[in-house]
Amino acid sequence: MALACLVAWQHVQFSRRIADAELRRLRMQLNPHFLFNTLNVISELGYEDPEAADRAITQLSGLLRKSLEENRQQEISLQSELEFLQDYVALQRMLMRDNLEVSMHVDPAVTRARVPAMFLQPLVENALTHGRPGKGSGTVRVSALREGNTLRIEISDDGPGVAASVLDTGRGGIGITNTQARLRYLYGNAAGLGLHNASGGGAIARIVLPYREWP
Repeated sequence: MALACLVAWQHVQFSRRIADAELRRLRMQLNPHFLFNTLNVISELGYEDPEAADRAITQLSGLLRKSLEENRQQEISLQSELEFLQDYVALQRMLMRDNLEVSMHVDPAVTRARVPAMFLQPLVENALTHGRPGKGSGTVRVSALREGNTLRIEISDDGPGVAASVLDTGRGGIGITNTQARLRYLYGNAAGLGLHNASGGGAIARIVLPYREWP
């Protein structure tokens, strides 16, 4: 009996280490993707406005420093995640010459909810990439509220909507696919991320997480 319990415990620990390693890999995958996209825009801005490009690099370095500080934690509070997102949005506004409007509608009662670290940024980045017709101005809305034992988060844009091929497969770009994989590893079937077309136009990324509060 003791041997069986030991074997079971070792199996659980081994599975947990594999999951942790995969989660770290998924997190590491996001940083180069985000960095490549941002540096690309900064390099273009450098020709037109070197001072703005210099400010953007300073803002970017602060974001990367913060991401490294939080890299050891798989989950953080929603409040901390929103603070990181606000820094990211400030950088994007700088790069888009204020042609970006991001509104946040978060119930104050859910700011202590546990969420995956750095999972909102790639979803907002996805909305900015695919939700700006002709790469002009863009509007993104982030909302979060509690529904019973779940936390519901939505990220919507006013772009052309989700392509039929993405709706059929449920898979978007690297940010969407990566986040879906992280949710599976962290919460199993208790969480999910779906892409939908809004009735009034634009796309919605809808995330459902089990509601648990940060200590």
